[in-house]
Amino acid sequence: MAKTKVACLVVLLVIGALSMACCGKSESPEKVELARVNDTVLTLEDFQREMEQLPMYLKSIMVSAQGKKEFLQRLIDRELLLREGEKKGLHKDERILAAVEQFKKGLIVQALLADRYEGKDEVTQEELEWYYRENKDKFLVGERIRVRNIVVKTLEEAEEIKKRLEAGEDFAELAKKYSISPNRELGGDLGYIRRGQTGEAFENAAFALKELGDISDIVKTSFGYHIIGLEERKEPYQRTLDDVKDEIKVFLQEKKRQEIRTAYLADLKRKYKIAVHEELLDGEEPPQ
Repeated sequence: MAKTKVACLVVLLVIGALSMACCGKSESPEKVELARVNDTVLTLEDFQREMEQLPMYLKSIMVSAQGKKEFLQRLIDRELLLREGEKKGLHKDERILAAVEQFKKGLIVQALLADRYEGKDEVTQEELEWYYRENKDKFLVGERIRVRNIVVKTLEEAEEIKKRLEAGEDFAELAKKYSISPNRELGGDLGYIRRGQTGEAFENAAFALKELGDISDIVKTSFGYHIIGLEERKEPYQRTLDDVKDEIKVFLQEKKRQEIRTAYLADLKRKYKIAVHEELLDGEEPPQ
């Protein structure tokens, strides 16, 4: 419990130290005081800066007047918690200071790499088109079928259920009543499956079904005895460049960044003197 409390306070203090540092005495007389906790001032400019740092999905929530009021209250609450944490001396806690230091190091590295990437990690339309042409098979969506499944422990149970299905009883109802599969409450609905997603015996029986409503022979697997019903079939189709261009862009951009980072680190390793004592990882004494 103590570790959990410290971890929560680490987050609060790190965020507070880095993003609320601006909320002290106003440097400019033009700044408008929005809120105050003792001698700590939160200006309108500070508030707007905090808003800008929010993830996009949160920004959309905070645009309303009510959302802004709630966010302001969160900032005040955070300041109250920070002040109490400081009273308890937690701002001097070694674990918190270490976490702040690690966070700072991460930000410095991110900023440095962002500077290295700038203007060098852009992906052109020509590159998108080239990658799509060369890897078109990766964007082929294979045949998919939606099936229901009833699985029981014994062959005798499976044979009895199959007879009842052939007599016209409802597949979903029998699945809910007799199946031992986790999807029994869904009437045995497995959703859409592709080749390679299930065991070979199950896959062969499922994809052998041709007409909607067809029922398979009994299939034995390590889970038990299965009866499979075909609900729907979707034919293979090729995703277009427009469908996948964002995925390709992210992939190519990350690839470029990795190459830039690798080359930059190689230069730095030539520039700096590095000494490594890997034997210490195994508990051995370093060389004298």
